[in-house]
Amino acid sequence: MFPATPAEPEVVRAMRAFKAELLALETEQMREMARRWLAIERSLQGRMDALALEIHALRAQGDAVPAARLFRLERYRILLAEARVEVTAYMDAAADLIERQQRSWGDLGVQQARAAILTSQVENGLIAGQFDRLPVSAIENMVGLVGDGTPLDRYLQSNALPGALDGLSRSLVDAVALGINPRETARRMASGLAGGLNSALNTARTEQLRVYREAARQQYVLSGVVRGYKRLSARDDRVCIACLVADGRFYELDQAFEEHNCGRCTLVPVVEGLPEISWQSGAAWFEAQDEATQRRIMGAGRFDAWQSGAFDLQDVVTLHEDPVWGNALMPTPLKDLVAGEVK
Repeated sequence: MFPATPAEPEVVRAMRAFKAELLALETEQMREMARRWLAIERSLQGRMDALALEIHALRAQGDAVPAARLFRLERYRILLAEARVEVTAYMDAAADLIERQQRSWGDLGVQQARAAILTSQVENGLIAGQFDRLPVSAIENMVGLVGDGTPLDRYLQSNALPGALDGLSRSLVDAVALGINPRETARRMASGLAGGLNSALNTARTEQLRVYREAARQQYVLSGVVRGYKRLSARDDRVCIACLVADGRFYELDQAFEEHNCGRCTLVPVVEGLPEISWQSGAAWFEAQDEATQRRIMGAGRFDAWQSGAFDLQDVVTLHEDPVWGNALMPTPLKDLVAGEVK
C-alpha cells in the first residue's frame, strides 16, 4: 500500500486514467499472443520429448553426445525444421496483429491528446477551443515499422525467429552438458524456444506504445495551443527508477520522447497561456516511500550505494542512444554511479 499523494491537476488524473485503459488493452493482447504461442509448444512437444529420450538412451550407452553430434541427429534436424515453420507463421501473424494495434493505439493517442488539451483548458476556466485533428495518414505513416524504420515483419523474422531457434538449441546443449533427465531437457528446450515469444511481446509493447505517444505528440503540435509536454511516469513498485526520477521533465514539442523498451510513461500537454502545470515529482514520491519499496524500485545495489551517499538521486538517469529504438532514459549502471561516471 503506497502512502497518499497530494491532489493532482485534473489533466494529470485524466492521463493516468487514459494510461490505465491502454495498459488493460495491452494485458489482454499479451495474453492472446501467449495463448497462440502455447499452440506452438504443444505441436512440438512430442518432437522435443522424443529427442530428449534419444539423447538419454545414447548417454546410457556411454556416449557423451557432444554438440557437434547433437546437431547431426535426425530428430534434432526435424524438430528444428518444424520449429522454424511454426515460429515463422507465428511471427507473420504477430506482425499483422501489432500493425492493427499500432493503428488503433495511434488513433487512441490522438483522441486522448485532444481530451487532455480540452481538460487543461476547462480546468483553468477557459472555453474549450477548437483545433484540427491529426489526419489518419499521419498515423498510417507510423504503422508497420519499428523505431528505425525497419518493416515490422522483417524485424520480427530477423530477430525473434533466430532468437527462438537459437534459444532451443542452446538450452538443449546446456541440458545435455549438465546430464539433466529427459523430461527436464524437453522443458528447457521449450523454455529456450520461448525467447521468440518474449521478443515478440517486447516488440508489440514497445512499438504500439511508440505509435501511441508519437501520435499524441503530433496532435499536440497540430493543435497550435500546446507549447510542450511533460513526462508522467507510473507510480508503483515496477516503475523504472530512471523514468520515475525524470517524472515532470519538460520537453519542447519538436523533441521526440525519450523512452526505453516497454516504457509506461506518457505525455502531459503544457498549454500555451495557462499556468505552469505541476504535480508531486517522481523523485519526491520515491523519497516518500518506505525502504522496502525504494529497494525494489532502485535495486539492492543502487539502493545501498544511494543510502551511503555515493550519488545523488538525479544521477540514476542516463540518456542511452540506440540505432533501432532511438534515445531512451535508462537507469545508470551501478558501477558508473559508484565511480562517479554519470552521463
